[in-house]
Amino acid sequence: MKKDKIVLDLETKKTFDEVGGHHNKHLLGVSLVGIYSYNRDQYRGFKEEEFAELLEILKNTELLIGFNSISFDLPVLQPYYKDFKLDTIPHLDIMAEVVHALGHRLKLESVAMSTLGYGKSGSGLDAIKYFRENDWDNLIKYCLDDVKVTKEVYDYGVAHGNIWYSNAGVKEPIKARWANGDPKVADIVRQANKNGEQLEIEYMDEQGKITTRKIDIQNIKGNKIKAFCHLRDSIRIFDLAKIKNAKALGKMDNWQNTLI
Repeated sequence: MKKDKIVLDLETKKTFDEVGGHHNKHLLGVSLVGIYSYNRDQYRGFKEEEFAELLEILKNTELLIGFNSISFDLPVLQPYYKDFKLDTIPHLDIMAEVVHALGHRLKLESVAMSTLGYGKSGSGLDAIKYFRENDWDNLIKYCLDDVKVTKEVYDYGVAHGNIWYSNAGVKEPIKARWANGDPKVADIVRQANKNGEQLEIEYMDEQGKITTRKIDIQNIKGNKIKAFCHLRDSIRIFDLAKIKNAKALGKMDNWQNTLI
């Protein structure tokens, strides 16, 4: 079976105050573990009685992705697995990458808002409240929303080679060292403009909603792209940082005309 990439986030049963502080995180207890599987293209929540099934998935994982997962999620989850060390799984902690780049921590909410235009749907205290009220629908939704945000930040880093944060109100990049060697979105866009090629893009609005569009670029100034949008049937200005993915579709119909 092909090894999987898994994005993971979990929710706890107790607060730090209830267990005597951060040094007792192993006593917090886990109400739910949420994951995204790249092999299955699927989000799923695991309750405590399903942790044995989750372990089999984790054993077949080539990369575990999280946010503050090295110092929080794994130590909190480890007590449930006496015979398997979770820290043996290859791991990418986006928080650790942020600290490497900046020398200090950032919240997932801050990185997500700057990178995606949207953030988390609540707080960890909400998740504890849902657990104590036996409100599994809202608990699962909350946890998987966090998984989705983490996944989208990771994917953005792969596609662009960086993620973003706000520094005193100024949006600045953080290098995504996990990005592979594939062409980045900016390179694809500029090469298409140079070659007179139509682009298909996945574009994010301010709420993080993705639409697929075909565009014919007219010009690029900095990160602003002036292009004819076939979806809107009009000229639009696109922000390069909000293009999630891009691929060239071949020469634009009017390419030869622009050369005359």
